[in-house]
Amino acid sequence: MKNIENRQIRLKRVPSGVPELKDFELSRCHMEEPLEGYFLAKTLILSLDPYIRAVMSGRHFYGVPAVGDIVRARSVARVEVSRNKSYREGDLVLLETGLQDYIISDGHGVHAVDTGSAPISAALGVMGMPGLTAYAALFGPAQMQAGETILVSAASGAVGCMVGQIAKLNGCLAYGIAGSKQKCDWVVNEAGFDGCFDRKLDNIDMRLAENLSDGANIFFDNTGGDLQEIVLTRHLADNSRIILSGLISQYNSVSPPPGPNLGNLVKVRATVFGFVVYDFEHMREKFLTDVKGWYDSGDIAFNEDVTVGLETAPSQFIKLMRGENFGKTLVDTQSEE
Repeated sequence: MKNIENRQIRLKRVPSGVPELKDFELSRCHMEEPLEGYFLAKTLILSLDPYIRAVMSGRHFYGVPAVGDIVRARSVARVEVSRNKSYREGDLVLLETGLQDYIISDGHGVHAVDTGSAPISAALGVMGMPGLTAYAALFGPAQMQAGETILVSAASGAVGCMVGQIAKLNGCLAYGIAGSKQKCDWVVNEAGFDGCFDRKLDNIDMRLAENLSDGANIFFDNTGGDLQEIVLTRHLADNSRIILSGLISQYNSVSPPPGPNLGNLVKVRATVFGFVVYDFEHMREKFLTDVKGWYDSGDIAFNEDVTVGLETAPSQFIKLMRGENFGKTLVDTQSEE
């Protein structure tokens, strides 16, 4: 095997508030030949997701990271050298790599990339963890039924856009909340939602009262914070289901904000479910079959926010945590080859 240099983005210090460039550092090492049972893979597309910020603060079940650790991330990668009988050179795989050029894996937690006619980047978005999050939550704990009204926060994001589109495909009304007029326009015009409200410009309380007069049957929350408070206290239907998928509004906080007033949840007999996608791997095969079919039929739209080059990952992640991204946040490393 030729001498391979591996670039890595490491955590230089635990961020306080919104991450800054000085919280990260670039390091280099040389890759060794994979041992028997292992393979060496080259990352092609890296996924940046809000949960990474929670990991940095030790608020994720992954545990507390150490300064100097490689920043966590999933990627689509190509097998370069294999001594594992299950993987051949040239195979495209989906796995946890961290922010680096190369990874040596024993195959644990690795999935073959199968996006059908969609680009391979979809394996990190609508056909990956974000898409499975939406799918498994709606068909699982949310118990979605045709004719219901679904409200989702961060509606233009990788999870949110799939929540609304899956809801529409199954006979529901879908409303979203997003962070700009541009995002809301995309959610309605491209993703096909029935409506979308701009959290920065609209009076969300008033808009929800006007458009969801009977309240939301399912509230799929990716943000937490003030929006969560508004919905939980005033805009839920009787016997509603709340999916707590993400809390991006507080990932940058030094300490957790005060919780919402939960009295209305009792009044409307609501059910609250803390959703962790890793508990629903058993639904992956059915999810991929359905989503590839929807994509081929032209029923699924998605948007990607992509930069080129591993060294852009810190700034791209900072943009995500500021809410300045538009669509699934990715870093393309294959174009550097």
